[in-house]
Amino acid sequence: MKRGRSFIIILFTALVLSACGSSGPNDVAQPSASPSLQAETTPEPSPIPQTSLFGEVQSGGSIIQAYTFNGQLTDAVFRRHTSLPYGVYVPKFMDQRELAEGVEWGYGEPRNSFAIMDGNLFRPDFQTADPDLAAYKEYLGSDRSDPAMEYDYFSFQGESNELIIRFAYSSDEKNNAQKLFLSMITSIRETHASEDFKAGVFLTYDESMLDETQKTVLQCALASMDAIIAKDAKAFSKSLESQELAEALSFLIDEGKSYRFEKLDSISELDENKYNVSVFYKALSKEGFLFHSGYMFTVRKNKAGEWNVANID
Repeated sequence: MKRGRSFIIILFTALVLSACGSSGPNDVAQPSASPSLQAETTPEPSPIPQTSLFGEVQSGGSIIQAYTFNGQLTDAVFRRHTSLPYGVYVPKFMDQRELAEGVEWGYGEPRNSFAIMDGNLFRPDFQTADPDLAAYKEYLGSDRSDPAMEYDYFSFQGESNELIIRFAYSSDEKNNAQKLFLSMITSIRETHASEDFKAGVFLTYDESMLDETQKTVLQCALASMDAIIAKDAKAFSKSLESQELAEALSFLIDEGKSYRFEKLDSISELDENKYNVSVFYKALSKEGFLFHSGYMFTVRKNKAGEWNVANID
């Protein structure tokens, strides 16, 4: 190794001397940069950050009530795929059509449509890439061979099959339709729920590890959970610190989900009169897909010394 270093230094010195010797009296010799040094100092281009469109497919997600389309709100409804265990929230003005490879929902003439197809039955043909869609991990490519219609393709790998999602629109409708379809693709949900799903409160914890205040706080949160499971609006209101809060949180009773509270994550003290109780749950929606998420029950003591749930978030 030492011989190698010496050879490089001597060779470099010889090159510099040779360059200096050939320069005129007013010339400034320009040292030549080593190719290896150039490679080390040249910054590499930063990769384009990518975003997944399917963050909520398996974990449930919020219920979509409406979409903004062409500057106006339009009601949405959940539609199941007829042969695959998935569904999507669709604007009410879009009708459904069966395809050999799947199902599409669309509107207008020429027809602008959003399709979910079985990857085992359909493989897209695309020759171009849309730079506006390149930021999405699941974007496959686009087909612009049809002068009347444009097609964009996306892929999602499910538990047992690959989904191919196709956007189709005319050039005139592309801007409106593409925005809508990108919102729709994030609303895809799995529709097969576990047959052994059972609603209830199944929290496991070691009561001996809790002090008396923590036990009281936990019982308040449990009273709210029991009322949510039973869909008992009166008991739910009684567990909260005000009727106004009960009205604001009434969706927990009315929205049609069945809850299974499974794990007590933590009981944390915010101050001597306020605690947070964090729990994880599964919920089965009326559409038939599962949510996996958590709630934070904030429990507070009032001036009369009574503990009640002050918020659920």
